[in-house]
Amino acid sequence: MLLKKDAKSLKCEFIVRSLALTAGLLLFNSLSLCAILKTSMGQIQDASKYLGYQDTAHGFKVEYPPDWEKIQFSQGITEGPHNLVANFLSPSRGPSQTFREYLIIETANVNSASRFLKQEISFLAQSFPHFTPVQVSNSSLAGHNAYTVVFTYKDPIVGTGKVMEIWTINGSKAYILSYHADSVDYMSYLPVIQTMIKSFQLMPK
Repeated sequence: MLLKKDAKSLKCEFIVRSLALTAGLLLFNSLSLCAILKTSMGQIQDASKYLGYQDTAHGFKVEYPPDWEKIQFSQGITEGPHNLVANFLSPSRGPSQTFREYLIIETANVNSASRFLKQEISFLAQSFPHFTPVQVSNSSLAGHNAYTVVFTYKDPIVGTGKVMEIWTINGSKAYILSYHADSVDYMSYLPVIQTMIKSFQLMPK
């Protein structure tokens, strides 16, 4: 009888410990999720503290987080049909980090809006290995009609990268904003990127 009682006690203790461990894991996951959401919301709420960047030569302005690094390209630097204007790098997470998420702003000369859409998709497909479109849709940028393309690609260092590119056409010029991220971290930085994109404005000539 004593052995049976001990076995039952051990079984009961095992169940209690298992439930406690499960509850602990659920609490940890909940706290982690809350921390992520709090960080993302904090970044959005701190948009009033964002720094302003203005490019009179290309006629636009945008805001970016104060802890992001701004890189301004010299005139005449191109990549395919794109003129590189400015890049905004996310904060470094340490020496072991292999990729820093960023938002790059470019321009391109346009003859036809419909033709540019086909040319841009073709350019992306040629530029990124294993280019795989996830979304192609109409959108808006700086109060103008725009296109948004979301796609993934393969990278020997990052693994799977994910990009959201949005562009609008004003006159004979396309303004292109591209968010580049490791696919694992894509959603973590998206709220900040959306705030930056929302702040993008074209300047009157």
